[in-house]
Amino acid sequence: MLYSSQEDAIADGYFAFINDVIGILALTLAATSLQFEHAEPFAWTFFIVIILWTFSKGKEYKRIAKRYVEMHPGIIGKVRLFWKMKIYLIGVTFLFFTALGKLNLTVIYGTFGL
Repeated sequence: MLYSSQEDAIADGYFAFINDVIGILALTLAATSLQFEHAEPFAWTFFIVIILWTFSKGKEYKRIAKRYVEMHPGIIGKVRLFWKMKIYLIGVTFLFFTALGKLNLTVIYGTFGL
């Protein structure tokens, strides 16, 4: 893929990794946590590992983050940035709410009318 700048290449690589790997893993770990009678301690452990992994993989992105975010001004720009990490945000959110005890099998089954 051709990029207009090195910053675009770094950001695209970071967002692709956190979506394709960390985001899917977070979602999977949330579902795995729900298999235990007490899901919260497992979900908290997984959540902490996921967050630490996310930050450890963001070293290059952190270097360019401020300039990259400034390249996406306004609400539409911020929405576009969040859209680039949609799977990650969904996975981490599910894992976080599982850790809090707000997302459990009863809530999920109730949502789908089961």
